[in-house]
Amino acid sequence: MVPLQFFGGQDPTLFLIITIAYALFFLVFALGGTRIQAKLWLMQIWDFVRQVEAWSEEGRKMAVRAIRAFSDGSVDVPSLVDGLLDFVLIEPVERDPVGVLKRLDHLLNVRQSRFRGLIQEIAPKAGSDQIANLEMVLEAASALRQLFFILRHFYLLSKESGSIALVSQIQMLLPFLTKTASAYKSALSAFYDGKPIGDGAGALAVSMLLRDLAKEARFYSFDGELVKAEVTYKGRDVIILRAAGPSGRVGKPGEGLLKVLREKGNRVKRIIMIDAGVKFEGEETGKVAEGVGAAIGGPGVEKYKIEVGVVEREIPIDALIIKMSLDEALTPMKKKIIKGAKEAKERVKKIIEGFTKENDAVVVVGVGNCIGIGN
Repeated sequence: MVPLQFFGGQDPTLFLIITIAYALFFLVFALGGTRIQAKLWLMQIWDFVRQVEAWSEEGRKMAVRAIRAFSDGSVDVPSLVDGLLDFVLIEPVERDPVGVLKRLDHLLNVRQSRFRGLIQEIAPKAGSDQIANLEMVLEAASALRQLFFILRHFYLLSKESGSIALVSQIQMLLPFLTKTASAYKSALSAFYDGKPIGDGAGALAVSMLLRDLAKEARFYSFDGELVKAEVTYKGRDVIILRAAGPSGRVGKPGEGLLKVLREKGNRVKRIIMIDAGVKFEGEETGKVAEGVGAAIGGPGVEKYKIEVGVVEREIPIDALIIKMSLDEALTPMKKKIIKGAKEAKERVKKIIEGFTKENDAVVVVGVGNCIGIGN
């Protein structure tokens, strides 16, 4: 027991005041501690929402500047850019799964055609390469804008409802949301300046492969937004596919691969795909993982086409994944990713040598956004 003299000699008044203060302190935290914590969390969330709002507005201004450079001055660029940033795609119903990917493929084609058509109207001086880059700038700005809308929505909802559970969930997600928002912000600058990004690692790897196999060989236009090259390596015919560069395109690798399979018939004995993949925390950037399957992301339309094509023809398909984080995939390409692309290129050679025979045809597909990566 604490001596009474410690609280002011023989006078118990100070001891009583301190006791009451401690009691009130613990009472306040016992009854209102969660509310105080929620208020503090809401303040942190609001600070982040305002930060994302500033990034979103910066992205909008960047998109306006980019498009205005190709405008003829006859339209109100800012208001039309706002319309493009809010452009939506309503996904097909999934209750009837039969043909859902075909319906999604159709909607994606319509969406791309319409979106690029609107860009062409606003920026009539832009060529096809510039339109592709402008599309990427708008996509990144739109992603930031939608992220801001979603965050603001849940912030206001949690503030109005006073739900501790909702506030705590948003608070726990803040570190991940911060990384995502920062990645999209960095992607804006990369697309605006036309710099290669980490997602283009697969395309870079096959470009390096082509240079190694035949220095004089070049890619040529093939099936829309893809380019193709055909070379010979140790008696094998090697067909290399990737999106056209150096503008921001990903093309339709699935359709391109099916076209090659139809052209080559039964001669294709192996398919090798290279793409960027999300790494686990702690994994080294640029690490190459080897496996089997269609190495391609996105909504799944192109992956479905590839899987159906190889299953019907019973063609083995290898996958090489160049590991990186989400922000590294969307930001200017790092040296470690370039090193990973070089390693993937060498592994392709080993697969060709070890799993195919002379006179076989092998298709190598480099998947990814080819902005800043020339043909």
